[in-house]
Amino acid sequence: MAHLVGLFERGGSYYLRVVLPQHHHLRSHYRSGKVVLSLGKCSYRDAIRIGTHKRAEVLWGGKCPSLAPTGQVEPQPSQHQIPAFTGVKPPLPLRKVYELWIKSSPKSADAIAACARALKLFEEHSGNPPLSQLTRAHGDQFRAKLRELPTTSKTARDRFNWIKSLLKYASEDLELIPKSPWVGLEIKSRTTAHRQPWSTEHLSVLLGHEIWQKGSLPKDSKAGGLAAYWVPLLGIYTGARCSELCQLMVHDIETKATIPTIRITDEGEGQNVKSEAGHRTIPIHSELIRLGFLDYVKSVEGTKLWPNLPQREGKPGGYFSQWFGTLRKSLGIPESIVFHSFRHTARSTLSSAGVPETVIDRLMGHESQGSVGARVYTHIDAGTLKVAIQSIRGTSLNTLPILPHGGEVTQRDRIGCGQRTQKSDGAGAVLPS
Repeated sequence: MAHLVGLFERGGSYYLRVVLPQHHHLRSHYRSGKVVLSLGKCSYRDAIRIGTHKRAEVLWGGKCPSLAPTGQVEPQPSQHQIPAFTGVKPPLPLRKVYELWIKSSPKSADAIAACARALKLFEEHSGNPPLSQLTRAHGDQFRAKLRELPTTSKTARDRFNWIKSLLKYASEDLELIPKSPWVGLEIKSRTTAHRQPWSTEHLSVLLGHEIWQKGSLPKDSKAGGLAAYWVPLLGIYTGARCSELCQLMVHDIETKATIPTIRITDEGEGQNVKSEAGHRTIPIHSELIRLGFLDYVKSVEGTKLWPNLPQREGKPGGYFSQWFGTLRKSLGIPESIVFHSFRHTARSTLSSAGVPETVIDRLMGHESQGSVGARVYTHIDAGTLKVAIQSIRGTSLNTLPILPHGGEVTQRDRIGCGQRTQKSDGAGAVLPS
């Protein structure tokens, strides 16, 4: 016997409960987000037939002729009020579910684009059957096709999971199908490239670049001007994520306190942290102060710490990460060593220095292990954090010269704390004064 989501019986009559998607035009009439329709006293089979038609009217057919405007259960209809039903459920493609999913809650541009790419592949390789006709076999066939494509297993898994998410949304949120037919189907991925920490040799190659040796800033806009100089150094001496550093505001840097600090937070516009533990305060390493980071912060006009750095919605460090990857590749640094590897290096260095795990977790923004009391009530003062952060030593990194800014003549910002002025050729190269 067929089943209709939302159908129930009360007092000898059948009723249908329809959950409205967010942004549905009827939401303003039904504060609960649900519409309850009376199907009258009829057989279960007729209730299925009538309810299927009425559900289609509510969700996709505009205004339902028999819908009570107050949102209450409508009076019991007589037989001649029951709309004629063709016996065929209106076909609903998965793309319609995708469109409703986009409107259901705020989504990042990257998430929408990734889901759209997965949906396009599904439509191309499955024949795009209506939602009501989707079976487990379709999922198995699509999974097999994704495995054949020239992509990593992780990419195949992610694409498959996007379609599973749409089916879950159609079932649990929209109640368009009783259950997702793909529950339990999955693609197991394997790590294709293990990230390695930065070695002293590779750090020397990176920081031997003219950005840090001569103050020559890259022309690529994705580098963000002075961000190209400071963000990698901050990654080395804080272990913070690229996105956390790229989204920093000027007020996130405390320059006047006895112990200058960097505050990682999601309080500002466009700021995000990966987890609750990601909210943290990191003392500024003495090497960053020696190179003039606090002077740079004081010189910035406006609210953003990197005013020339473009940011992707939902991924503040997206563009910078692309530029850094290109730089790393040009220097012959292995693909297994990326910006995120600074976190591995920092944690390894802190651990080797004997810094307690709870302190390391606090600095890195990781959830501490142990009892709830240890995680919640253990207080770590700024002095302890400062001693810990100072254990990060870049060996030969302290040979970096203190450089004045080599950018536009009209810009007063300086890379370091040098006081002499320099002229620029307008393309980022330093000219002798």
